[in-house]
Amino acid sequence: MPLPDLESKRLVIVLGKGGVGRTTVAVALAARLAARGKRTLLYQANAKERLSALLGGPPAAESIVRVRENLWAVNTNPHAALHEYGVMVLRYEAIYKMVLENRLSKALLRAIPGLDDYSLLGKLWWHTTEEDRGRPRWDVIVFDAPATGHAVTLLRIPQAILEAVPEGPLTRDAVKVRALLEDPARTAPIMVTLAEEMPTNESIELAQRLERESNIKVQGVVVNQLYPDRFPAGTGPARVLARVLDAGGASDPVIGPVVTRSRMARSRRELNARYLERLASELPLPTAQLPLFFVPAIGPAQIAEMAGMLGGPMESGRSR
Repeated sequence: MPLPDLESKRLVIVLGKGGVGRTTVAVALAARLAARGKRTLLYQANAKERLSALLGGPPAAESIVRVRENLWAVNTNPHAALHEYGVMVLRYEAIYKMVLENRLSKALLRAIPGLDDYSLLGKLWWHTTEEDRGRPRWDVIVFDAPATGHAVTLLRIPQAILEAVPEGPLTRDAVKVRALLEDPARTAPIMVTLAEEMPTNESIELAQRLERESNIKVQGVVVNQLYPDRFPAGTGPARVLARVLDAGGASDPVIGPVVTRSRMARSRRELNARYLERLASELPLPTAQLPLFFVPAIGPAQIAEMAGMLGGPMESGRSR
């Protein structure tokens, strides 16, 4: 099953355990949407700078930068996000500095638990509301979310605010943020994982926690870094490998290293297959599968190939 239609969403949240290629998939999804004519913003928060290597363009920074046609990026942090969000709420830069940039206010803000995360989430929501000449500035925003545990905490903050804070500007915005996150017509959480034990376990747990604690339902799964299936059962390569092993080929000084690598590749693919079955059983969602690229580092060529696999053939759209 391909991933759900992401072009009609306002927000795509890319989730997953650290080390599964979450950022790489987020960049590939953003590149795909941009190539299909969608004005796309890749939103990162405190992310290690990798965008320039992945797309061969400028790095993401605190201010929005244009990366390529139809694709922009921002890599914010709590201070920058709080500043933007504060100016939006208070309307004027001078008032923001007077209210929130004095020493007492800074000390108070540092003591408020979760404020850093809420500033990041508030800025993300604000970008979904931006307009340009009477229409949305961005067709789609792709959020490269933090790793598993942090993501759960981050996405639950609007509900926590509504449970703890009296009525006011903060709660009015929290209602809107929560409504956006819980609306499957506007927001598509996508889980990135590996077909291995620990990432699979964490992905299933994360999907369950999000729905249980935040009423956010994952809409699709991307299984990354799959080993190629070079020895399918019953095929010629599988029979050759079996005969070489029966003949003691693994100990042969000439072909032994090749046989060892072949056995490793076959066992890794068999491992992948077991966890693909478990993911299909416990997360029965639209799923895209991406291969393991045997290259020193992922770059623009691999991103383009991944983008083409995330929902079918690529089609270039017109820029607006």
